[in-house]
Amino acid sequence: MNGKRWIKAALCLAALATAGSSAAKVTLPALLAENMVLQQRAKVLLWGHSTAKDRVTVRVSWDRKRYVAHCDGNGAWQVEVTTPSAGGPHTLTFDDGETLRIGNVYIGEVWLCSGQSNMEMPMRGYTGQPVRGSNEIIAEADPAVPIRMFTVRKNASKIPVDTVSGSWLQNSSDAVASFSATAYYFGLQLYRSLHVPVGLIHTSWGGSTIEAWMPADTLKRFSGIRLTHLQEGEKSKRPQYDASLLHNGMLYPLRNCTVKGVIWYQGESNAGRARQYVDLQQSFVKYLRALFRTPELPFYYTQIAPHRGSDSLSVALMREAQLECESLIPHSGMAVLTDCGEKMCIHPSRKELAGRRLAYLALRNDYGRSGVTAQPPVYRSKRIDGDRIILEFDRLGAGLTSFGKDPATFEIAGADRVFHPAHAEVQKTKVVVWSEQVRNPVAVRYAFRNFVVGDLFSVSGLPVSSFRTDF
Repeated sequence: MNGKRWIKAALCLAALATAGSSAAKVTLPALLAENMVLQQRAKVLLWGHSTAKDRVTVRVSWDRKRYVAHCDGNGAWQVEVTTPSAGGPHTLTFDDGETLRIGNVYIGEVWLCSGQSNMEMPMRGYTGQPVRGSNEIIAEADPAVPIRMFTVRKNASKIPVDTVSGSWLQNSSDAVASFSATAYYFGLQLYRSLHVPVGLIHTSWGGSTIEAWMPADTLKRFSGIRLTHLQEGEKSKRPQYDASLLHNGMLYPLRNCTVKGVIWYQGESNAGRARQYVDLQQSFVKYLRALFRTPELPFYYTQIAPHRGSDSLSVALMREAQLECESLIPHSGMAVLTDCGEKMCIHPSRKELAGRRLAYLALRNDYGRSGVTAQPPVYRSKRIDGDRIILEFDRLGAGLTSFGKDPATFEIAGADRVFHPAHAEVQKTKVVVWSEQVRNPVAVRYAFRNFVVGDLFSVSGLPVSSFRTDF
């Protein structure tokens, strides 16, 4: 064969090879990529598409097992693989005639982190609104520390979609600075306590209502929840407020992920509808557990922090509704923030308190750290003794404290229901409340204002939620 014929034959073979490879190529969703974390000791889904429309062979490096996934008519496939104990890095290999490998895959603990602006708020803060201590955390970020972060790009959709945009980032200073501060503090505490890789999937949108994260079918039974914007041709001006749009574009497409649990920081945009929120949050958690195929999926959330609010009690009433949810939703827990609100700002700067208190719930309930105090005392009952009311509490642990100061946020009322500032004495496991202005008291309120600085704590330092005995 002369030189020209050899070159021509080589080009033909190359063309055939190219045609063959274009006919068989695995594509993976953004959630399955370099630097990802898979949940340890679990059956996790891997999924994607193949132009071969036949089958995909998957190999995992931790046990060298071979799994076969069969494609549907559109080339979509999924396969369930078994993960080992925490570790890594590992490699995943996908083959449908052409091989695709992704490396730097870790096995550890994966949590979904969602909500509105207090979850979205990045470690670097918002303009004019700081995250206290963030610069130190950003400076200490080390890519060798296996905390991995995935932020779902904002996407409002009228119909459920299958994919999200985003990428897994390593624990670098740049990545930490732009990632959710609450979620990162949560993950950092888990890593420090458990010494295993931690994967954080963050999907949030500032100002969003809870119904924006819920499917339309679930919302049909709720009066006052508008669904007409989901119709053809109508454009939503504020998608973060409108029902189902964020569920469709930013939550539903995560359904194939295997997560250990969910942390949730939301509620400010539902203040003013506190009684409805109790039912909404119960329905939301029930749906999440169905979506992620885990009937007892842990759900930990923050009570909104005190701030001025739009009227005299809307924020206090929302905190009360969230406290009620804790007793109604099994396998849930609430991080209380009555000690760190800011009167003129809805975004408290002490995000480390939110993240760490959420982590305490997970450490105690899901990781066997029984010595960790995860929940503060909660009001149980009252007893009237002359001109005083004695308050009793559950979940006392080592008892109550005000750290040597006289509590200043109690109020007391008689039959006229006019509340007056009250004296309060903390007596280890109970609180005695009285006022010279109320001789025959019938009710007490603690920190029951939109903005307060809570001053009643567990001995371990967790703040007690605001409450009222006349509810």
